[in-house]
Amino acid sequence: MRSKLAQTLSSIPTRSIRLPQSTLRCSSTKVTGQKPTPKPQQGDADLNIKEFLSQPTWSVQSLVPPANDSANERPVSAEKLRHLLRLSALPEPKDEKEEARLMQDLASQLHFVKEIQKVDTKGVEPLRAIRDETLQAEQEAELTVEKLQEAFDNEEVLGKYHKRIRRRKDIPVVDEDTPPDWKPLDHAKRRQGDFFVVSRSKEPTP
Repeated sequence: MRSKLAQTLSSIPTRSIRLPQSTLRCSSTKVTGQKPTPKPQQGDADLNIKEFLSQPTWSVQSLVPPANDSANERPVSAEKLRHLLRLSALPEPKDEKEEARLMQDLASQLHFVKEIQKVDTKGVEPLRAIRDETLQAEQEAELTVEKLQEAFDNEEVLGKYHKRIRRRKDIPVVDEDTPPDWKPLDHAKRRQGDFFVVSRSKEPTP
């Protein structure tokens, strides 16, 4: 019985069908139940960036008071303003208009400082200096024996019992920050030897 069934099936003509790759991908997607994720085009990415940048969510103007705000026009008294100007070695206002402008500038600066002080800095390490404080930068700035070897080679040890270290006189000292042809004494009106002369003021020192 089985042999007859096998002979019958083998006698049926068959035809191989080659499906395209797109059909195979779709069929595998349907089996897994996942939808294909469309790839973003370059034009769409540029459009999204331009759209994002065209709608600002914050402005530095929020840290300063409005121009028509009259509440902060007089943050301090006129006497206090002049006292601050004297401490800063700045000229005092010539008239009331200039005094009002200085008051407005001072109010704006105080408002800005108060807004900055509202920022929560809990857990933030204070900035020691405006420089690169990464681990790599600290390793590059770290002084090692190899970096100081050139300076050690320019020194000599004197004495047998009480040893002293001094720079060798046969090696000239070169300052890389100063131009080689710069002579500051050439700009002095009066000089005596290797020194420039300054006339004493006749007015008594306050």
